[in-house]
Amino acid sequence: MYSKKYLSFTPLIKSLSSLVKKIPDCRKTGSIIYSLHDIVMSAFACMYMQSPSLLRFQERLKKRSNRNNLETLFAVRKTPKEYALRETLTSISPQYFKPIFRTYFGRLQRNNYLKEFRFIDNKYLLSLDGSDYFSSKKVHCSKCLQQPHQDGSITYSHKVVQGAIVKPGIKQILPLMPEEVKNSDGSKKQDCEVNAGKRLIPQIRKEYPKLSIIYLADSIYATSKIINDLTENNDDYIFRVKAGDHKILYNNLETATLEKLEKTDKKGNRIIYKWINGIELNKSSDIRTNAMQLFIVDPRKKGKEKSKRIGVWITNLDINEENIELLVKGARSRWKIENECFNTLKNQGYCMEHNYGHDDGELSMNFYIMILLSFFIHQILEFTDRLHKKARTLCGPLYEFWEEARGIFRHFIVDSWEELLQRIIDHEEDLWTPGNDPPILQS
Repeated sequence: MYSKKYLSFTPLIKSLSSLVKKIPDCRKTGSIIYSLHDIVMSAFACMYMQSPSLLRFQERLKKRSNRNNLETLFAVRKTPKEYALRETLTSISPQYFKPIFRTYFGRLQRNNYLKEFRFIDNKYLLSLDGSDYFSSKKVHCSKCLQQPHQDGSITYSHKVVQGAIVKPGIKQILPLMPEEVKNSDGSKKQDCEVNAGKRLIPQIRKEYPKLSIIYLADSIYATSKIINDLTENNDDYIFRVKAGDHKILYNNLETATLEKLEKTDKKGNRIIYKWINGIELNKSSDIRTNAMQLFIVDPRKKGKEKSKRIGVWITNLDINEENIELLVKGARSRWKIENECFNTLKNQGYCMEHNYGHDDGELSMNFYIMILLSFFIHQILEFTDRLHKKARTLCGPLYEFWEEARGIFRHFIVDSWEELLQRIIDHEEDLWTPGNDPPILQS
């Protein structure tokens, strides 16, 4: 009922714990009450259990039982106070957490789970997108991005460009180490998503040199400079393009002779694919790219039939009648990083946009990374661990699963994550009456 040896909860947490022990502690020796390891792992545990106030409950449990679940599950020896947690996290460089993303990714690869994310020609779809993880018109620091408004007000924010491996038909995604959209000291021009994306792409190439990648991104990435960089380094791309950003391309599509494939979906809608290879991208470069379009026609609107253009994409991959449907599916899976990642982190209990602390250090970014690492482990367990999947299936909505998990975590000592999951399963199965069986677990 368990996942493979190195992909279950305990070894995943042990890997993180081992990495954290290698982070240099720059605090003055005489002022250290809590180890850096205990502080980081306690912060991570709060994000993992989706409860920023967990430390208070665990202090109470420790007084009653002389131990707590931070010790049994997260290798914490001494539960830190909240002030110590915030003061220490602000001084840790986020870059120290980069190796753990590669470690988890490598374990999926070695255990053959990564193969299920192959898209075409043994290549992987990597979606890039930017998102705020903090925004306010009042709270701000020297590192905040600033967006002035016509009424004179300013929105302050912190933002990242996030990369994630996605696959049509697979709900789980595999996030990589993000790149912060971050103003540098002495910089006269404010940093932006595209510049952060330009920094992130070579980092991904360096971290995963043997991974054949097809980059998915929005229209702002479909520039001559980025496309040349990708093709020169043997990377592929599928970029969404919009009329406002690519007028020349859109004009060329209007006058060109396009290939066409038409099908009918289950609802009776006409699905129309159009494509062309070797079309001019713009006037400022000699780049020729391949373009594809998707239209949907609703036959129920008789006499008022009008094709709705769903999207336009460019790619360096050759397009033909055999692969056009698959390529469009791949292109549209770019939205997974918004729907399955950012939307989940903002609205499904992770509270990504919560102000966990805001200063001139690295506190905000480090909390975002803790949230992302928690999400990564949850994705691994949902994808590989049958016991975890069974508990999730029985609970139904995700928030109910975490409510049960937090209840057990706060009030009972458990020796393993599997024991906690089994308690959830036993409780949920007790609620089902004869003739009203629990849902069948999908393998």
